[in-house]
Amino acid sequence: MKKVRFMLLLATVGLFASNSRAQGFGGSGSKYLQLGLGYNQHYSLYSDYDRSYNTSYGAFNLQMEFGIHKYIGLGFIVGAEVSARTAGYYYGGVYAPGYIKPSNSPYWSVGVPIGFIANFHFLQLIADKAGKDFANKIDVYGGLNIGSGPVFRNVRKNYDNDPYYTSEVGALFFIGPHAGFRYFPSDKVGLYAEAGYGKSLITGGVIFKM
Repeated sequence: MKKVRFMLLLATVGLFASNSRAQGFGGSGSKYLQLGLGYNQHYSLYSDYDRSYNTSYGAFNLQMEFGIHKYIGLGFIVGAEVSARTAGYYYGGVYAPGYIKPSNSPYWSVGVPIGFIANFHFLQLIADKAGKDFANKIDVYGGLNIGSGPVFRNVRKNYDNDPYYTSEVGALFFIGPHAGFRYFPSDKVGLYAEAGYGKSLITGGVIFKM
């Protein structure tokens, strides 16, 4: 019985030590997979009539990040997003009143954003400089994102017979900053929330340490 108790004590101490060494961001060599749902707004280009579109989407996001430095990670993002309504603009960002308003848009859109990210995990830096362990399960970071991808503009059924409106494949574009928060209740699985501009306005979901 004493031997069993001793083994359990060793296992408990080992688990505590392992958890105490865990970090919200593991630095060089670490890998993270994020799966989330969010709300995006992307600028899209089409060939017809020199028009551009600023479309809001509900989206599924997949993001992979690779640690290349103690506080820096690089990665890529892939998404699938659907917009129930599309707002129309002319080139130069000047809105044309009465042209296409989101409330009566003849289009719905599907986009596939693909891009790249760079993150700086500053909470880990602060924890290291302070000699504290408050970044063991929490990660706070900021970064930049840029990308493009195909977008499919589709005419609604009640506009099918109007030759003025046509379905078309275009290209979306996004670039901007973002900031995020991650919490790891276990060593391998956590939750995240992120806000910014570019790849998404706001998104959240689950994150896995690979």
